Amino acid sequence: MRFTKRIKFTLWMGLITLNIILRLPTTPHEIGWDSFTIHILANSVSAFGEARWWANPLSIGGFYPLSYASAVPFILSGISQLTGIGMEWTIWLFCVIIGLFSAFTAYLLAEAIWNNDIFKFLVAFGYSTSQGILSFTTWTVTTRGFFIVIAPLFIYTLLKCRTSAVRYGIFTFILFILLTVTHHLFYFTIPLLISYFVVVAFHKLGNHIKSIRIPENFINTALLASFFTMFSIPFFTREVWTTDPSLVRMGINSRYAAISPMLVSYVRYIGPLIFFVIGGYFYILLKRGKRFEEWFLLVASISLAPFLYMPTYTTWFIVLFAFLLISVGLSNVIKKSMQNKKYKFIIFLLIFSIIFSGYYQFVHFSNEPRQYRCERYMEEATYVAGLWIKDNIYKNLFCNNGLTGLRAFSVSEVPTLLGGAIGLTYGFADIGELNITKNSPLSIEFYKDGPYVKTPGTPYTLGDINALGMSEIDSRTGKRLISKYNLSYVIEDEEVGDNVFISSVHPVKNNIYDNGKILIFHLIP
Repeated sequence: MRFTKRIKFTLWMGLITLNIILRLPTTPHEIGWDSFTIHILANSVSAFGEARWWANPLSIGGFYPLSYASAVPFILSGISQLTGIGMEWTIWLFCVIIGLFSAFTAYLLAEAIWNNDIFKFLVAFGYSTSQGILSFTTWTVTTRGFFIVIAPLFIYTLLKCRTSAVRYGIFTFILFILLTVTHHLFYFTIPLLISYFVVVAFHKLGNHIKSIRIPENFINTALLASFFTMFSIPFFTREVWTTDPSLVRMGINSRYAAISPMLVSYVRYIGPLIFFVIGGYFYILLKRGKRFEEWFLLVASISLAPFLYMPTYTTWFIVLFAFLLISVGLSNVIKKSMQNKKYKFIIFLLIFSIIFSGYYQFVHFSNEPRQYRCERYMEEATYVAGLWIKDNIYKNLFCNNGLTGLRAFSVSEVPTLLGGAIGLTYGFADIGELNITKNSPLSIEFYKDGPYVKTPGTPYTLGDINALGMSEIDSRTGKRLISKYNLSYVIEDEEVGDNVFISSVHPVKNNIYDNGKILIFHLIP
């Protein structure tokens, strides 16, 4: 089915407008947790002209202790320096751009699967406006968000390798490297690469052995059985299976307990159209004369099936395949509706999908208690305190709350005692002091935690931060850590409550700033 140029233009303008509207800010400042880590690392690239968290070549992709995947911080720093826009609004602009870009990458991939205009626009519409995309492209910068926007382009070039192995092979390799230095989700591209080569091999084998005719029903049954077998393996072995972290903390570690949060997560981030996944899958499965791309979808679904029990990571990759199958199912329904001239049901479904996404974008979090809403984004008081620090303080700070310190640091750009890649970047950590252990490539930890990890029990910055919070200012530990990290000021978030260190600071040190939420004390003259 083909649309006229006028219809295409109208649809694209509508989709672009809708994507921008859905990403309009509903909070006074940047959203998220990891977003502020990336914010600070991007600031450091602009300030130092280099990535100071690179202690090893593996640090580029975040595969070494105290490192972070580097693609997004570098992109943000580049945009900010080229435009002269502050990092907070650079992040908002970046999110809108990649949010719109997700519609185009999904459209391109859809075209490679099935060159049908209805199908292509349904994939672009569903993918770019789903919660799986919106949650990571709405004024919060995460490496995951950029990854899931680029992933459709990677699969598109991979499928196009059949038409021009050299040209598209080069693009596929470049995108693979980009995904590798963006997020550890790149591991999910490995099953896709295997699926692609399996389908290529069977296609070539089938062309050479045309005399052997295998009943199509047998192949379909084998594919379905393979999917359920792969899906069931982690359920029984627990090798790849995981549960929601909150359930683990409560001691609920049953394989059945993993199913409920898994289903809730997929429905939450894919949306109400998820029910068309089944129809789309079985249509392709039972279709006669399947094209190469349809075989690829079926084999890829088998290779990804064992990871469905890990919604914390798999959700963001599965959303793409879900909307490819959803759009196949919806396209068939639309085709039938056109024959009967009954479009109301389809229009209702698409509107309901947007309402579902709009609810989570504009309504859901406004109904949450204030404490949760303030944990979700940076409050005005924290932002103002960050600006004051930027103008008045030039020495190292310590904060009684890691998240508040992270957010204030992103605004002030004045070194605040934190761990991880930030600690290494700003000189709070020394990679040479870490006892590093190498994981075996045959272990699950190699893929979950990386090739190298800090040996358990090794002293590191986060341990010192916790120790300082539990020590009095005049204690031996307190004095040692203040001196070790050259701390001159203390930030107190009053809403968090006093810890031992803050309580000991109050009687003996001067309060030099107070905005009702954030207090700052001068430790060393």
